[in-house]
Amino acid sequence: MRRMSAPQRIAAAVVLFLVVLAVAVVGLNAAGVPIGLGPDASADASPASPAAEASRPPSEEPPPAGSAEPTSPGDAEVLAELAEIEEQVIAIRGLDAADIGPADIITRAELGSELQALFDEQYPPDEREKDNLALRALGLLAPDEDVAELQLQLLGDQVLGFYDPTDKRMVVVTDTGLDAAAKLTYAHEYTHALQDAAFQPPQFDPDADLEDDRALALTSLTEGDATVTMFAWAFENLSQQELIEIGASQELPDTTGIPSWMVSQLQFPYTTGQVWASTLAGANPLEPNFDELDAAYDDPPDSTEQIIDLGAWEPREEPVAVEVPDLVAVLGTGWEEVDETPIGQASIGFMLEHFGLARDVANEAADGWGGDRVRIATGPDGAFAVAWRLTWDTPEDASEFLTAYESVIGELPFPALVSAVGSDQVLVVHASDDVILRQAAGAAD
Repeated sequence: MRRMSAPQRIAAAVVLFLVVLAVAVVGLNAAGVPIGLGPDASADASPASPAAEASRPPSEEPPPAGSAEPTSPGDAEVLAELAEIEEQVIAIRGLDAADIGPADIITRAELGSELQALFDEQYPPDEREKDNLALRALGLLAPDEDVAELQLQLLGDQVLGFYDPTDKRMVVVTDTGLDAAAKLTYAHEYTHALQDAAFQPPQFDPDADLEDDRALALTSLTEGDATVTMFAWAFENLSQQELIEIGASQELPDTTGIPSWMVSQLQFPYTTGQVWASTLAGANPLEPNFDELDAAYDDPPDSTEQIIDLGAWEPREEPVAVEVPDLVAVLGTGWEEVDETPIGQASIGFMLEHFGLARDVANEAADGWGGDRVRIATGPDGAFAVAWRLTWDTPEDASEFLTAYESVIGELPFPALVSAVGSDQVLVVHASDDVILRQAAGAAD
């Protein structure tokens, strides 16, 4: 069993600009204020784009970055404001108070060292290298790309705050003191502290044994829950002017050079997870009912399919267990397994889009997922092999994925094949050369 990767563990604790901006967009639209920047905006848009300019009210100049000194976390007035937010979130979420210390309010410049310390602590070099080898063998990283460096770049541009469940520590990132965006971030992060105290979600444990797809589904539960709570808090406690302030101050992050699958995987719990959690919480975002979400912590989602498709959540459609032969046993001396995990419906869609398919085509090809498992091994002189078997709900679903993968496999920078196995399974094999490809395919077929 593969431990939840360090980037996933760290991302499970952060709140992105995306959700903060989404509150401003929804709130302003509800109030009838036109706004051109939202969570579905292109990540390629620059801060000076017309969409970003449209997010500022005509009578207000954009605030200069870092124009105010951050408020000290020890300031009595700040602590009183944060304590008030905690009481408001407790009233909305209906959980007992969390025993945490005073929040740290840091600048974005200071965030870099905070994230670096988290990665250094939770992402040892051997785990990081195994992830790099696995992602390169899947075709998701180039040889000169490093997963930790890319994640640090991505998170550094997007994180507005985080809750550290190990130290029970709250951190809010702001260059302008305890403004509306910082308050909103605190409402989201304090919800994580409440979740931790009440339910001890397994993904908050850095030593939890969680395979990748289940880890992403569990993160969608906690982030979706926190986003629903944050929306309810914002509508109840922020004025229209404060929502305007948030919309004017948030800029789209620069994701240049970040693989698209990585951006999509980071955003999934905040977007699709929020839709899933909102459905469970009822139709009224001002007064969410958390009974079903509370129950979900006792019997949480097992796959991203259950987050994407409510028909797979209720009634529960459990993932099909898929077996893949041990590649190391087949390939012999000098080989080592670096990963074994289900990839899951959400990440299959992200992969296919990364390989060049349109998003709707990629998502359609991933639909109908029943279960999968990939095994990745590395050998002497940079050799590698990937055996990935997938099972589908129907033969038509299997055929659709097969056709989609056939359309992109020629773009991979190494030998690869995809083939049908029976009526409802598909086998994907990657390798560093044709000889290893034939060996891995023969073992996995």
